[in-house]
Amino acid sequence: MTSFSQILHKFRKESLSEKDKGFRFERLMQAYLKTTSLYESLFETIWLWSEFPYKEQFGGKDIGIDLVAQTFTGDYWAIQCKCFAEGNYINKADVDSFLSTSSKTFEVNGETIGFAQRL
Repeated sequence: MTSFSQILHKFRKESLSEKDKGFRFERLMQAYLKTTSLYESLFETIWLWSEFPYKEQFGGKDIGIDLVAQTFTGDYWAIQCKCFAEGNYINKADVDSFLSTSSKTFEVNGETIGFAQRL
């Protein structure tokens, strides 16, 4: 079985750019959240930001949220993925746009809602 560290090493080695590495990592996190026992019974759907049906209400562009999960109870979670080099730390500037965007509301079937959780 391949370890998480081995997968990250492969991503870093084979990625064509930082954008490519980020996209690969987001897909990995989407698959992880769909299949890990910690979250598989919580999330009904997990979208990449580009697939999220309400992204146009946020301008449609990449604005800090990488994944959006919808729980079986209908809540939406904003998720940000970071694939930094080993030993690097995430600081406030790295998550500012995520925090700002994930605090906004959006409309679903005529109802204004916000993200219930941030991950």
